Amino acid sequence: LGPFFSCPLGDKENGFNIEGLAARGERVFLGLRGPVLDGWAILLELELEEREPGALTPREKGGKAYKKHFLDLEGLGIRELQFLGDDLLVLAGPTMKLEGEMALYRLRDAVGRAHDSLASRDDGELELLFSLPWTRGADHAEGLACLPCLGEPNALLIVYDSPHPTRVAGPGRVFADIFRLPV
Repeated sequence: LGPFFSCPLGDKENGFNIEGLAARGERVFLGLRGPVLDGWAILLELELEEREPGALTPREKGGKAYKKHFLDLEGLGIRELQFLGDDLLVLAGPTMKLEGEMALYRLRDAVGRAHDSLASRDDGELELLFSLPWTRGADHAEGLACLPCLGEPNALLIVYDSPHPTRVAGPGRVFADIFRLPV
């Protein structure tokens, strides 16, 4: 990843761009919108410790400060992360400023990965849950949260930037989407 820190590519042109974040205990997972390398998105995992009050520092293990998990999101970058038990829900969308498919994936047993890893749909570690509806020029999925809703214990709220005018309910009010999560 080093070359992407000094690369002149902008963060929305497949340059280095952190968009997703999920924490569990002392572990933090960072989802990269970019770079996407040969179709594979990157998830970084850090274990943090408080060495002095108010300052978190990565804890090195085996000489490394982080683990890399490569996810075959079919060319999409990571937009947001959310834990569901030990699994990690991954909201994926275009890396660059392009209109295109957005989808929700599940990375199985994200917290149980002891080393750098590769995950794809072929090996069963990564599951495509569903593709999101999208509208050209609007409704870019950017955030998600699990919550009980409408009698469903595992509903998923997805919010969008650049909401379509039909989503705007008035000043400071927009409609979001709620999806039922497959078990």
